[in-house]
Amino acid sequence: MTPRITFVLVSYGGRELVVRCLELLAEHTPQPYRVIVADSASPDGTGEWLEKNLTGATVLRMPENLGFGAGGNLAVRHADTELLCFLNADIEVTEGWLEPLLSFLDTRPEAAAVSPVLLNPDGTVQEAGSVIGGDGWCRAVDAGMTAGPVFTREVDYASAACLVVRRKAFLAAGGFSPEYEIAYFEDVDLMLSLRAHGWQTWLEPASAVVHERHGSSSSERANELMRLNHATFVKRWPAELARRAPVVGLDEHPHRKWWLRDQIAPYRVLLIDDRVPQPDRGRGDGRTMAVVDAWREADPRARVTFFAVSPERAEQVAPALAAKGIEVVYGVGDPGRWSRERAGLYDVVVVFRPHNFVGYGKPIAEAQPQAVKVYDAEALFHRRPEQHFGTADEVRDRRAWAVQADLLRQQEVDAFTWADVAVCVSEEEAHWARRVAPGSSVHVACYPAHVPDEVPGFAARRDIVFFGGFDATPRTPNEFAVLELAGEVLPPLRERHPDLRMRVVGADPSPAVLALDGPAIEVVGKVPDPRPLLESALLHVVPMRYGAGVKIKFVDSMAAGLPFVTTPVGGEGLHLGWTARHLIGASPAEHVELCHKLLTDPVLWTEVQQGLMEICRIHFSPAEFRRRMRDVLVACAVPPAVPPPRIFKCGSRPSATGGPQAVGG
Repeated sequence: MTPRITFVLVSYGGRELVVRCLELLAEHTPQPYRVIVADSASPDGTGEWLEKNLTGATVLRMPENLGFGAGGNLAVRHADTELLCFLNADIEVTEGWLEPLLSFLDTRPEAAAVSPVLLNPDGTVQEAGSVIGGDGWCRAVDAGMTAGPVFTREVDYASAACLVVRRKAFLAAGGFSPEYEIAYFEDVDLMLSLRAHGWQTWLEPASAVVHERHGSSSSERANELMRLNHATFVKRWPAELARRAPVVGLDEHPHRKWWLRDQIAPYRVLLIDDRVPQPDRGRGDGRTMAVVDAWREADPRARVTFFAVSPERAEQVAPALAAKGIEVVYGVGDPGRWSRERAGLYDVVVVFRPHNFVGYGKPIAEAQPQAVKVYDAEALFHRRPEQHFGTADEVRDRRAWAVQADLLRQQEVDAFTWADVAVCVSEEEAHWARRVAPGSSVHVACYPAHVPDEVPGFAARRDIVFFGGFDATPRTPNEFAVLELAGEVLPPLRERHPDLRMRVVGADPSPAVLALDGPAIEVVGKVPDPRPLLESALLHVVPMRYGAGVKIKFVDSMAAGLPFVTTPVGGEGLHLGWTARHLIGASPAEHVELCHKLLTDPVLWTEVQQGLMEICRIHFSPAEFRRRMRDVLVACAVPPAVPPPRIFKCGSRPSATGGPQAVGG
């Protein structure tokens, strides 16, 4: 197989480091590759030794110490592969390090370069992308952190200590400038040159390497070179640097740091919800994840920050979001202070659910007065205690439900009134929001579900299923529903269908739900993907008495071609049309009859199945969800961007073969 990448090392002494680096490269890099070592007139004979002893590599010897940039340019002249990887000799690559970088460039044609996370030997972050300040100095934003919070993103600057670059982009940008002495700033200059030519540089945290930082110059000489090259850098890029805040003083003014990090993003959005979304656990998290994805996918260069109020399972689930390029923040004790440290950063602030608006949305948004404020309702929460009020027998209980309903109603009125833009999951709830907050731009965006071309029919299915999460706590709407199903619907159904069994599928079943497990009922609990169970069941039964918003479980059921039986509360916002008369019942007796008809009439069952799938295609398809979310983005003044064509300014930068350069950092 023809190699697609050439590793470029520039040596100035330190042959042991070069050999160690190449040994680790051979051990942890299964892909075919080439190696070019450019020796910058090492005074200790490293160049001669490498030329005589290094097999399987090209060794180029410069007549004098011209430095990292000149050595890199010389090596590139001898390379013929699609990709280059500049590699310091003090880099220790690790198992599986290269594949994520190659895969990233394969999926991002607009990216010229991609960097792994550089780790210190103790495992903390040394560099995960850096910022370039208006004073010409650079700063590693994430230095000292553990690698967990690092997320995929476009970066201002990535060190050439380990950097994979498209050769055509490197050449188009003019390579390393010949204006720099020996070491430092030539790779910073390259970053700005690449951007000036329409290219991007990214960080891919799925890849990590260890950087020992063995310098080849004394500290006094290194400081001298840094001062000289810093002056050259400032002279070469005055207009670019004039638009930036200085790096000096970032600790005293932390908002500058975040602005420098995120200034290259076309827009910045902050989303606030209960926890890092866990779609496999219900609680509306599937929809939250869909909304977050919509913001991210609208423009991959946008900066999307997800603020989780609770750290619940964050360490387990946050990496999946980070891999999508989403910054995840959790465990913040003082949200107001956190937001002040990022004052003026966000273009849009999105708050989910009324309690998060009260406790977090308002104090965070106060430090972001420039932001468009969005309230995403997920559901009208005050309707749940209203429903309990209507069924409570005791006066004391009715009073308690009334107080809670009134409190939540006022919170929701305040949230909708506060918002510039609001999002509901159904037209019914949007109508209420428009009435109480006429000044807010109210939109509807529910939930996306893909309907396959084919699903199993009546004959290939059996039994009934209950699908929904339980939070491992009593008295949740789903617990009420499954207990009613098991106690009042299933027994009379089994009198007519003795072989009928029921599966209870959903995360964190409560003790009362676990106690249902027996000959006729299997409590399955959480499954990684509920679709196979939904596609094998004959009927989905959820006699839901309490709840608000569109119940995602039924949208998933539609997409799986599974008819369901539920209450008027369960059927809200589903656009059921003619199918409602076969699916919606108000009492256990009505549910028994509806289930019996569907279980015994394959023709009716098939008509309902096909009707539900068509409803899902029209109202809940991914395309429809994207369309509605585009409307939300436009209302927030951040329409999805069309990537501009790359324009190569031929001759605007020095060629890759020119002049004295430098050795590396």
